[in-house]
Amino acid sequence: MTRRRIRRRLPRRLAPFPNEHLSSYLHRLGESNGLPGSEFGHHVANAAIPDRETVHDLTGLPERTLIFALPELRTSDDVATYPALRGRPTAVGSSNYCPYCTGLRGPARPVRVWATHEQVLCRRHRIWTGGPVLTCEDRWSRIDISALPDVLAAHRRHQRLIVRFGREQVRYAFEDASHLVHEWHKQLPWPFRSIHARMAVLEPDPGRWCPSSAICRTAEYPVVVAVTTFLADAAWRNRLLHMNTTDRHETIGYLTETVTDGAVPAGVFDPLLTRCIEQRHHARTGPAETVI
Repeated sequence: MTRRRIRRRLPRRLAPFPNEHLSSYLHRLGESNGLPGSEFGHHVANAAIPDRETVHDLTGLPERTLIFALPELRTSDDVATYPALRGRPTAVGSSNYCPYCTGLRGPARPVRVWATHEQVLCRRHRIWTGGPVLTCEDRWSRIDISALPDVLAAHRRHQRLIVRFGREQVRYAFEDASHLVHEWHKQLPWPFRSIHARMAVLEPDPGRWCPSSAICRTAEYPVVVAVTTFLADAAWRNRLLHMNTTDRHETIGYLTETVTDGAVPAGVFDPLLTRCIEQRHHARTGPAETVI
């Protein structure tokens, strides 16, 4: 019988943030104990991905704390032992943790966490965090959305859609809606008024309105949720697929009136029908966002 190697406990204990990336936590743990980079790797015997026992030895934290806080340390049997894991994020989509929440524990540093697609903001501090779908180039931005009540309202609507249609159905619809709205925003021949109005609140200088920036994805969010409302509704999609051409154009016209003031950008109309309606007829598979 092979005896498991017990690694020396680090002198300073550090709690992980909820659903933190294991790599993010280990980096902070090593830094807080004065073991940056290669020194910390040597301390854990150069393990690329330390297992649960190793992290327990290093930190002294209870097994339950590690399992609930660090999704990468979970096994398939854990949900039977800890039923409260059900509904918690799995190691699928990444996001930033609120910088103000991290600052409550000391100097604010970037913290990456596993997040579900609707976890795009911190309501406590009214800060945009981005979420795993609305990706952008800004990895550690502090976007104050307190002056944008429509973003907060869209977030509540987003949560209600999950209750109404189910998590995975809304997740896939949200992914498609995010792609479509971003393409619409880039291809419309005139300013997308609602998005540009929100961008002006976040950044008064139009010269800094980069389409791949966090403020752009923040400003697009209410429109993305509006499109998600249509795409997540299987009954709406099925009706559209069986309509004649006239009724189909009328139905699509209502959608575009709702989100683009009636405009149907060239090159975007067809993908709306094919990729986000017809292809949606076939179930998409992928790892679940939450523990089931």
